[in-house]
Amino acid sequence: MRKFRRLLSVIAIIAMFASMSTIVSAKQSTLDETENLPYSDSIVYTPDGKVDAAYYENLQQKIISEFDYRNKKTITNSSFQREIQLNAVHNTIPGDVYVSFTGTTSGIDFALVGHASLVETAGGIWCISSWPEKDGHVNGVQYEYNYWPGKNKIYGLRVKDGTSTSRAAAVKAARDYVNTSPRIPYNWNFLNKFTTSSFYCSQLVWRCWKTAGIDIDRFPYDTVVSPAELTGPKMIELFYVNN
Repeated sequence: MRKFRRLLSVIAIIAMFASMSTIVSAKQSTLDETENLPYSDSIVYTPDGKVDAAYYENLQQKIISEFDYRNKKTITNSSFQREIQLNAVHNTIPGDVYVSFTGTTSGIDFALVGHASLVETAGGIWCISSWPEKDGHVNGVQYEYNYWPGKNKIYGLRVKDGTSTSRAAAVKAARDYVNTSPRIPYNWNFLNKFTTSSFYCSQLVWRCWKTAGIDIDRFPYDTVVSPAELTGPKMIELFYVNN
């Protein structure tokens, strides 16, 4: 009987490692799929002349998969990992970036589903971003007070090569934009990230760091910068909240 129990224990251990190996292999396949993202440095159109929403949705989904793989190499379903996520400390400092996103489309927002903000004060108490006029927000560049703490499925990010000087420069750029009078409006032309006369959320975050000398766009040569595209190799994940 003891030998039989030992045999069952050995089989269980072997099965556990086999399962873990399968998970790792699956994650490796995900990485392999994202090494050559379907990227174009110009706007992609359908044969009838419309912006190809399916292309951009596919691109966003692959960017998110790439980011998840790079930052979550452990099995995230463990009780320990869930405990970390539930009690994530917002250890952000000025110049850090908050990002939330999904991999689905939403009409005109096909490439920009989600939100992004630049941290102005430690802990994300005050951030700067840009909103359309809805859900209690005014139109354009504005301060956010205590917006991110308590939110779910969000990332706290830090620019990998950021210095105290560049961080201060990015925050100064954001303050200059938010204090401009009249208020800089929301940019509904998502295909023009280069304008400074209007901003959408991730465009503003990108522009502030671009002003500081670091381009944090995952694809710096196209005309769009979605929240998902702020998760490129120049960013470090501080925490992820998923309750």
